[in-house]
Amino acid sequence: MKKYYKELSDKKITLIPITADHIQEMRKLSSDSDVWTWYTEDLTHPDALEKWMTKRLAESKLGDKMAYAVKLNETGEIIGSSSYGHIDWQEKGIEIGWTWLGKKYIGSGINKNMKFLMLSHAFDKMEIERLELRTDELNVRSRKAMEKIGAKHDGTLRSHRATQGGKRRNTVVYSILKSEWPVIRKTIFKEF
Repeated sequence: MKKYYKELSDKKITLIPITADHIQEMRKLSSDSDVWTWYTEDLTHPDALEKWMTKRLAESKLGDKMAYAVKLNETGEIIGSSSYGHIDWQEKGIEIGWTWLGKKYIGSGINKNMKFLMLSHAFDKMEIERLELRTDELNVRSRKAMEKIGAKHDGTLRSHRATQGGKRRNTVVYSILKSEWPVIRKTIFKEF
């Protein structure tokens, strides 16, 4: 896994394997509750974000996840995070998730850059056969974003996860297959 856990970049952003050095920069982004509306945890408090990042660091060291900080190339600032998880090397499956951006970057197009970098890396370098994306069934914005990048709705996991406030959410599962990637790359991501 270590050979795949490296920086990914394009003209707009760089995905950097997270380190403890990113905690302070990410703390600046955590105070706006709008960022965490659909997240399973409320990370508005800086200590909650630090705990979340410490967990991502530990999971990445164990090989359970590959967590990235998102750097805006123009300014050098860290503006969010995304991760690979549920990595199954034997079956060649992976999930992209645990994604968030600072409020001013939501809806800016950065997410499409992130997804392109992560999809390309997964299919072209890691030789993944099936890539999943998941979200709360009620998160219409996220569902539309997944559909816009060519992901197909596979189904719904009922009462799948606990969310903020102890409620249970239904999780919708989308996927992209390696065989679908060449067409998606040439059409949806043609500008990259």
